[in-house]
Amino acid sequence: MFSGSLKRLKDALRGGLTPDKLALTLCIGLAVGVLPVLWGATLLCMGIGQRLRLNHCVLQAVNYLLYPLQIALFVPFCLLGERFFPWGPRIPENLFPALLAGRPSAGLHLLAWVAVKAVAAWFVTAVPLSACLYPPLLAVLKRRNA
Repeated sequence: MFSGSLKRLKDALRGGLTPDKLALTLCIGLAVGVLPVLWGATLLCMGIGQRLRLNHCVLQAVNYLLYPLQIALFVPFCLLGERFFPWGPRIPENLFPALLAGRPSAGLHLLAWVAVKAVAAWFVTAVPLSACLYPPLLAVLKRRNA
């Protein structure tokens, strides 16, 4: 009884996607799911899914499943961005305590730099990694589908 319900759920989530589209959906969901901009991943998934005609349920499910990883990778992306892109103001170690102490205007421009550098580091690392995962994932999905 449970296996029949699980099969119906899997069929509904796949939504008639070919292995190509399913692999693309999973790779895009993976890349966008770890984007170091907490508010933007859902909107970006919606836009990309609409543009490429991907399954929104699968795309958002992958995005939301990766939310803990997105939070965990936020600081590493910030540090990597600082290392890759050393221009602009240096990010002081006391930035977040200063913001919490009631001087938000002093650090808002630094927060903007943190976000830009973190997204740049994401673009340099997560996007190519996702592109590299597409061929093996596609091969697995085609083998399972056959």
